[in-house]
Amino acid sequence: MKRKLPPFPALRAFEAAARLGSFKSAASELCVTPSAISHQVSLLETYIGKSMFVRQSNRVELTPDGQHYLTSVGPILDDLDASTRAVIGEPQQGQLRLKMTEWFAKRWFIPRLSNFLCTYPDIDVKIETGLPPTDFRNGELDIVIHWEDAPVPGAVIEPFFTSGRTPVCTPQYLASHPSLKRPHDLQHHVLLRDETSDGWQEWFDLAGAPQACPSGGPVFAHCELSTNAALNNAGIVLSYTALIDDFLKSGALRPIFDLHTPVRTLYSLAYEQCQSNSSHIMIFREWLFGQVLQDSSNTLAA
Repeated sequence: MKRKLPPFPALRAFEAAARLGSFKSAASELCVTPSAISHQVSLLETYIGKSMFVRQSNRVELTPDGQHYLTSVGPILDDLDASTRAVIGEPQQGQLRLKMTEWFAKRWFIPRLSNFLCTYPDIDVKIETGLPPTDFRNGELDIVIHWEDAPVPGAVIEPFFTSGRTPVCTPQYLASHPSLKRPHDLQHHVLLRDETSDGWQEWFDLAGAPQACPSGGPVFAHCELSTNAALNNAGIVLSYTALIDDFLKSGALRPIFDLHTPVRTLYSLAYEQCQSNSSHIMIFREWLFGQVLQDSSNTLAA
């Protein structure tokens, strides 16, 4: 059966404009004028018989038909790019744009970054930090290290990082409070709290001391700040053990009790569904899950 294929220049113009959300940005990427992009998109719309975009003053938005078409066209062009590079022997290259929390970047990703760069030297990594929400609409991100595992419309969410929580403090703090023997004793100490997810009541419930959980204590915007406060002997923090593995191994922080909250998902890999076949995203995904598997193997061997 004869294929029904649109003109390739029109397809390229549509995909670039849809991905970047702007005819001007698409023109810059493809080294043509914005009017050329507009002309090619109009040709595609005439060929298909449906509008692909809603034109606005300084940007464009996909119609439902345009969004549906992009989910097919984007991966096809990515596959074509990857296949062409493979045939001519050109290495994977370009920029991979990542966003993650500052704590995750410092504690987990950056210590492993050299491994990724050595394995894929032709991929330039751009890293920015920030908190949720996970949002790909401005076209400026390829991957977000997503907090927890809540679904995001139009995005693939793949959990990869889990941990339970337990009270920890410095050896100095513990030595200066020898009477700290039972969970009930914590009610007389400064408990450092995480505004993002304060789990102290859950821990006291598991310890069989629900009434002992005090209501006060310093509240921090995220776990990096509360952990730093504990490192400076300000009190006791209910920490995700997977995020402080190096502090526990070095002895900078010590668990007080052998009681952890249930394991929960802390971070997930997030990327747009329409980019599921992107070679760079799949390379990073394979590397990320490989690192997690290696961490698990090292933990079991220890």
